[in-house]
Amino acid sequence: MKKRILIADDEAVLLHSMAFTLKRKGFDVEIFEDGESAFLKIMETHQNNKQYDLIITDIQMPGLSGLELISKINATGINTPILAITAFGNMNMVADLMKGGSIDYLDKPFSMKEMIDRISKLLKK
Repeated sequence: MKKRILIADDEAVLLHSMAFTLKRKGFDVEIFEDGESAFLKIMETHQNNKQYDLIITDIQMPGLSGLELISKINATGINTPILAITAFGNMNMVADLMKGGSIDYLDKPFSMKEMIDRISKLLKK
C-alpha cells in the first residue's frame, strides 16, 4: 500500500515540485497552500481512519503558520510524523519544533534527493 503524505506550503513552485517528486517515487500525495485547509483535511482523514503516514509543512505561511499547524495537530493527539521545512531556521526554532512534536526539519533551499532521504528515514521509524 502506498504511503500517504500531506504537504502544506504557500510557495506554489516548491509545493508542486515536492509533490511531483514524491508521486514519481510512488507516494500518494495531497497538497495544500495553507495551514488551515491542511488541518481540516488532517482531521477529516483521522476521523475516517485514513491517516497520513507523514505531514510536511512549511513554517512561514499566511494564516495558520506551520508552527501553529504542528501545535494544533499535537493538541488532537494525532501522532503522525511531521517534517517541517523553513528558510528561516535557527537553533531556537529547531528546539521549538522538536518540543512541538515535529520529528525533523529541512532548511530551504534543499535538494529533492535530500528531501527523499529525510522522508525515507522518517517513515522507517
